Amino acid sequence: MRTITIIVPTLNEAENIDLLLTRLFNVRRSSQLDFDVLFVDSASTDGTCERVLDWQKREPVRLLQHDVNVGLAGAVIAGARYTDSTYVLVMDADLSHPPEIIPQLLQPLLDGTHDMVIGSRYVAGGSLPDWPFLRRLCSRIATLPALLFCEVKDPLAGFFAVERRRLAELSDFIPGFKIGLALLAEYGKELRVTEIPIEFRDRDYGKSKMNYWVAFEYLKQLYNLACKRMACFYRKISA
Repeated sequence: MRTITIIVPTLNEAENIDLLLTRLFNVRRSSQLDFDVLFVDSASTDGTCERVLDWQKREPVRLLQHDVNVGLAGAVIAGARYTDSTYVLVMDADLSHPPEIIPQLLQPLLDGTHDMVIGSRYVAGGSLPDWPFLRRLCSRIATLPALLFCEVKDPLAGFFAVERRRLAELSDFIPGFKIGLALLAEYGKELRVTEIPIEFRDRDYGKSKMNYWVAFEYLKQLYNLACKRMACFYRKISA
């Protein structure tokens, strides 16, 4: 059993696979961290899986392939249940999340001081160098309602490390992209969380998955969390 698995959900990311894996395995060699990389693919049609399978011949790379788009949250949970590593680190395939910061994200878990470590855009030292002011402002506004359910600076971050079991135990019916928020809301104050600053960059290759449907799914996730919070409140006052 490995200690660490890097989970990378993919949908049509063929142009980024070689670049990402080259950087990941440079980190693995320089840090001497023992991790493998698990791609969870949601029915890519651009050769993403073929690129991954080619790497599988020479590095510790695995592929969990779906015939339909299971969504980012569904892909990450499926990956957590597929592997048996103690810890998992979730990151995007488009290189917006810098692989070189992985040792810093994992160290608090390995030291036993924290249960979840977030690669954060919004703590001191974090940055969004490619984003214009209006986009940064919209991102901040979108973050505000998520803060009702947790106490971190960047609850919508998709770059984080956590104990595998916590992801594997989440519901299969989490909508949208914000799996990190789902973790934070599910475990609440029992989860010891810290944030590490990252430089978040826009993709150079491939097409962004951000669209109106993703925004709708995020609103749906917020609604579900609010309903769950209210149900818990009513149970307490009626007990």
